[in-house]
Amino acid sequence: MIEKILEKLNSNTLTTAYENHKLLKGLKRGDFLDLKKEDVLKHISSYEHSKSQLKQDIFVLHQLDFKENGFFVEFGATNGVDLSNTHLLENQFNWNGILAEPAKDWHDDLKANRNCNIETDCVWSDSETVLNFNETKHKELSTIKQFNNSDRHKKRRADGKSYQVNSISLIDLLDKYDAPNNIDYLSIDTEGSEYEILSHFDFNKYAFKVITVEHNFTESREKIYQLLKAKGYSRKYKALSKWDDWYVKV
Repeated sequence: MIEKILEKLNSNTLTTAYENHKLLKGLKRGDFLDLKKEDVLKHISSYEHSKSQLKQDIFVLHQLDFKENGFFVEFGATNGVDLSNTHLLENQFNWNGILAEPAKDWHDDLKANRNCNIETDCVWSDSETVLNFNETKHKELSTIKQFNNSDRHKKRRADGKSYQVNSISLIDLLDKYDAPNNIDYLSIDTEGSEYEILSHFDFNKYAFKVITVEHNFTESREKIYQLLKAKGYSRKYKALSKWDDWYVKV
């Protein structure tokens, strides 16, 4: 079953190529019988090409029956490869979409690594606001400065460099790049501002089939859950997703 796959892929013990090979052999034998074996065999190499930190991309593919030519929206996008939840979708399944990343040190690599729409303004609750952004030594922890101390990573953000960035709302981001009204996948990892972004979004204009959103075990997790539940989304695999929560449209 997909739970077993994700559990093994995300486990602390799955750290070597040999262990990954064992998992793939198990899949080929049909150890996960509630999956269609023909799908597993057809897409077996996808598991090895995942760039997601918690295998969000694998979760998305299973939820959408290994869809090809889908549409994604992801922010923050890092350099488009490291920790990317959409790299596999674009490169192995011919998806297109939108990436947004305000951290300046990522921009050149992001543009070189990906072939989709790229936005360098900071996704926020509204547009045309000037925000103070903190780019940290651990760049994946960079965030809007007011969220520096919002989670367990606050000490690792202490050495950051600050600069100003322009904001863009999620609705304006989607409008700007002519996103379809029914979007396959939304990935949000903004180190603290996730609820602010989602709570100002018009879910009547755009819908998402799958959403993954980081919460880092802060109080915003429950707020996001209640918001998305009210909008018709169901949370999946709460124990497996760790510091992320994963939602599907009911």
